[in-house]
Amino acid sequence: MSDDGSKPPSDAGADAAPSSGADGAPASSGPAGGGAAEEAPVGAAPASGTGATPGDKQPSAGGAGAEEGAAGASAGAASEDQPAASATKSSAAAGDKKVKSSEKPKSGEKAPSRTGASKSSVKSTGSGRKRGAGATLENARIGFLGAGKLVEAIVKGLVQHAKVTPGRIYVSSKSGRSLDGFKQNGCVVTKRNYDLFAKLDCDVVFVAVHGHVIRELFKLGGTRPVALTTNYIPNQRHPLYLLSLVGGIPLTDLKQTLLNPDHPDKYKLEAHRVMLNASVAYGLGLGALDIEPDSKKCATVVRDVLTSVAKLEYFPETTMDAVCALGGNGLAFVHYFISALSDGGFKMGMPKVVAVKMATKTLQSAAACLLESGKHPSDLRDACTSPSGPAIYGLHLLESKDTASGLAAAVEGAFKRVRELVESK
Repeated sequence: MSDDGSKPPSDAGADAAPSSGADGAPASSGPAGGGAAEEAPVGAAPASGTGATPGDKQPSAGGAGAEEGAAGASAGAASEDQPAASATKSSAAAGDKKVKSSEKPKSGEKAPSRTGASKSSVKSTGSGRKRGAGATLENARIGFLGAGKLVEAIVKGLVQHAKVTPGRIYVSSKSGRSLDGFKQNGCVVTKRNYDLFAKLDCDVVFVAVHGHVIRELFKLGGTRPVALTTNYIPNQRHPLYLLSLVGGIPLTDLKQTLLNPDHPDKYKLEAHRVMLNASVAYGLGLGALDIEPDSKKCATVVRDVLTSVAKLEYFPETTMDAVCALGGNGLAFVHYFISALSDGGFKMGMPKVVAVKMATKTLQSAAACLLESGKHPSDLRDACTSPSGPAIYGLHLLESKDTASGLAAAVEGAFKRVRELVESK
């Protein structure tokens, strides 16, 4: 719902592309558009202040009122095809109906609704709370702009471990290739990113696209970037919480592709850079936030959504790409190390399943000791070795194979790749 109280735009014109200037930049009088993120629908409403040409659809005035006008037009067209006698009867009936409708209701009776919608249905957000009520983990509408593997993991964690009902989860993807799985699990899906902020009216939105998508919008936009949602997101009466999982893109750049530059201060927006790793699927994720999670500047609903599937740590936004390389991509490196360690046990005669479990428990106990003691890993490593013992012999072999350098290089490679992906396409 927009800030003037009208209903969100209908499917027919929600993502209509606006007019562009000669230099390719969106016209300043309206929201920027572009085909990079969404396709503009046929029959889009003309921009305000311009006359409608024959055959153009008139812009919606806000849901039921527009539908009422359309219904009246249809009825009028139908009556023109009737004989003169029928037209006379229709006119008489219409006049009689008008007189009756002008009569005041009797005492104790409610006047009929003009739109036919009840008061409760107008105020309801569809998530079990009334319009204006604060968003919480129990009632928030959670949206995902993007449908990749990390989104799958987050949704799984929210449904299975945070007990968020799938009907309160909304996923958008322009290609639609990955939407079937979300739909089968009960989530609401759409191919239009704009729907998350308009028709679906989400409270919390995760932006999970590749960084090169945002950079491409800047390249296409001329003086200002093309909107990620084709049209800039509408103003909403309720606060909007925007959580960026986009690597290599500062929040300031992301907001330029979403907020109308003519009045960016009118949005009730709280935006953060976030890192979540794939362990969120099991409610055991590691998360990073660009603000202290217990700070008053972090909304309760943001903190509750993230901590329901991950343990949060604070990191400044300037370090978030490195955090993603270590804490996000690093999860894959740790699994690689566990696999290699278990292969050693398997080589020495242990059953494969037992070897994997033992390797995993070994890393788990090592991590717990580090967190509990607060010591440096080198100190605990020395405490596990003895002169001329088996541990020091094994460590020597790891050093000879440049294992430590290889692991450090893996983190560096992941970090650089994030930056490369932003600029490469």
